Amino acid sequence: MYDEKYQDLLQAVLAADSYSLGTHWVYDEAELRNLDIDWEVLNAPHVTWHEGKGKGDLTHYGDQICILEVFLKEKDTFNLGDYMSYWHNEMKTFKGYMDGASKDTMANLDKNLNVPCGSNSGDMSVIGRIVPLLKVSHSREAFLHNTALLAKATHNNPTVIEAMDFFATLLLEVLEGTDIRAAILMLKPQYSQEIQKYIESGIASKDMDTPAAIAHFGSACPTEFSFPSTIHLLFKYNDYKTALIENAMSGGDSAARAMVIAYLIVAQKSIEVVPQEWLRFNGTL
Repeated sequence: MYDEKYQDLLQAVLAADSYSLGTHWVYDEAELRNLDIDWEVLNAPHVTWHEGKGKGDLTHYGDQICILEVFLKEKDTFNLGDYMSYWHNEMKTFKGYMDGASKDTMANLDKNLNVPCGSNSGDMSVIGRIVPLLKVSHSREAFLHNTALLAKATHNNPTVIEAMDFFATLLLEVLEGTDIRAAILMLKPQYSQEIQKYIESGIASKDMDTPAAIAHFGSACPTEFSFPSTIHLLFKYNDYKTALIENAMSGGDSAARAMVIAYLIVAQKSIEVVPQEWLRFNGTL
């Protein structure tokens, strides 16, 4: 589905993840202001959680997109059971950071629990990984079904599942030609009061300085923080580079926010909006 856009979306998301590596999980505001970083280019990480990673590498979120992409090669459908067997095996020798969602899901799979047996993690990172599912989803309904399965696979949390449905639906609307902001407003009434509150808060903050707005919401991983921060960025900026620089300057779980912003802006525009320097990431595909 959307074959003509697929590679552009994938490259844009991985570039955004690699660019975010420099400040990913840096939470101290003073440290963020004083980091030795060139905001125009890719940077090495500044936290111990990314030990072994360097300039141009992906975060562990980007690594997991690559695991999904490789699994789907030569496939025409998404079988969750087969994917989780593949994922389980890959993660046994994974060299990147093993986050809480992955650890808990691995433990559940080790116990031979029925799939989906994802963690209860409330972080939004899995929502950034949906692009590979476009090529094995041959209808709108199939894509939404497959993205829900992907969420449940590692993040079996009601808020994450609903947020996944919102952003997956938003991506489809944008690919069909609807403006990002107009699509957000159009979709908003279809979701719970919780999701509507995140959208309203994000929009209301659009005139704030971005690092201040994201600090206000909370720059950490939970969806309750990342969702309104992502909406803030989408309503404040319509430029890929500017949005992702401001996002990176805000630190915290910058990569999770960046991947969603990347696929939405490139879905509306083209790969030309991604800086060439950022496309020189060290991909693993």
